[in-house]
Amino acid sequence: MAAIVVVSTERYSGKSSLIVGIALELMERGLKVGYMKPVGSYPIRVKNERVDEDAYFISEALGLKDSFADISPYFLTWDTLGRYMRKKPGEPQSKVISSFKRLSKGRDLMLIEGAQYFVHGKILGLSSLEISGILNASVLLLDTFNEELTVDRILSAGEYFGDALLGVVINWVPERRLSFARNLLPRFLSEHGIKVIGSMPTDRVLRSITVNDLSEGLNGEIICAWDKGEELIESMMVGAMGQEQALRLFRKQANKVVITGGDRSDIQLAALQTPTKCLVLTGSQRPSPFVLGQAEEIGVPIILVKNDTATTVEMVESAIGHQKVHSPKKIERVRKFVREELDLDLMLEETGLSPGSAA
Repeated sequence: MAAIVVVSTERYSGKSSLIVGIALELMERGLKVGYMKPVGSYPIRVKNERVDEDAYFISEALGLKDSFADISPYFLTWDTLGRYMRKKPGEPQSKVISSFKRLSKGRDLMLIEGAQYFVHGKILGLSSLEISGILNASVLLLDTFNEELTVDRILSAGEYFGDALLGVVINWVPERRLSFARNLLPRFLSEHGIKVIGSMPTDRVLRSITVNDLSEGLNGEIICAWDKGEELIESMMVGAMGQEQALRLFRKQANKVVITGGDRSDIQLAALQTPTKCLVLTGSQRPSPFVLGQAEEIGVPIILVKNDTATTVEMVESAIGHQKVHSPKKIERVRKFVREELDLDLMLEETGLSPGSAA
């Protein structure tokens, strides 16, 4: 049985997405794959059990029936941080080892999701490096491409994790840098003993958010076209101009959310004449019956929010691109990228596994 800790250089880098894609592809190859997230960040309650939000999603996506108490035994939030500073909770490493043994029974490979950063969880003795050590797991680094930082971050990770570093996956590579990420960068890193498992291009669908999730994130209320709540929003536009100018601009962007004041019927109608997935109306002001009727007829949800436009724009900007891969459409998209862009054979070779390995 082999184990891999998937870590990242920053938050919202797509660790959960990568794990789901890799796991499903390897399961299709015949491997028995388990999952664990020792240190969670977003606890939720499911059937009276606490579980990390990402861990719950991955468990569901992979059809796992393991105990949530084993899958995500610890949470590091602002509230728990204070408690841990006052008193360390028992023996976290021992507890994680015990959970890992139960979860790995009968599995060929365990995929372990690291916390938000390399060092996150250090207060519990559960940083990614420590988890790698106590579970005898290799480390797979996920780096969100950054023209100024990617090379230095990967080299630093190589020094930090040493021989435990299995390789690196580079995510969200813009099209203009794909040749660099697939040619020069792997050659350079190989000279430093670091293998590139693959590079995945930027994808607007994977960085999108559903109408329902956006409404929840804004504490808003959907007032029409409720059946379109799973539509994916890829971008945002703000309606603060004249109707003719708005119409010209809105036509340039598809699959968007348009944010405007509830009293701007002209902007709202302009948005409804273009490829718009959702309207967000600020200030809790309902649209006119005519706008509401038009939106309902063509199937464009309208979300009412209490905040002003400036605050709402900040919240939407934060939400788009920081979303989880929870929808079947996104899961299939991730699998496609994993299948086409990652060298899974190399990854398995580095862990000593092959598709025919038995638990």
